Amino acid sequence: MTTRLRLMALVLFGSLAVNLFLGGLMVGRWLEPHHPHGPRSEREDRGPGAPPFWLRRAIGPEGAETLEEIWQKHAPAIAPLRDELQRSRRAVIDTLEAEPFDSRAYAAALSDMQTRTGRLFEAIHGAMVDVVEHLTPEQRRQMVEQSREWQRRHERSKDD
Repeated sequence: MTTRLRLMALVLFGSLAVNLFLGGLMVGRWLEPHHPHGPRSEREDRGPGAPPFWLRRAIGPEGAETLEEIWQKHAPAIAPLRDELQRSRRAVIDTLEAEPFDSRAYAAALSDMQTRTGRLFEAIHGAMVDVVEHLTPEQRRQMVEQSREWQRRHERSKDD
């Protein structure tokens, strides 16, 4: 192989590697469009009873102390509802696995999951109202900006 041919093969290989890398990034973005940005430790909830990441991010560091304090008051009501929802999700999966398949049991499991999801959301929304009542106008503006940014990303990913 001549020097020129080796150089051309190297350039083509390099181009292929870059294209595969960029393609992987694009596919990853397409598969996980709502994955929050930032260091992993910043994205993870800090254990049971901790406020969810998306709410911590929306409120920002200025409201973090208020969020933590108020959320802890609501955690004892939220935690069992979250556990109930997890159990109902497992029940839905169990009815899908069952042989013979029982569509009535599946429908009942889905209905139960919907009810439990509603109860959990009611509790979370109550905590959110309590948190927001204690924020300053500037902290609420921060929350609005973060919420709008999330909505723009969400709408963009639905268009893709």
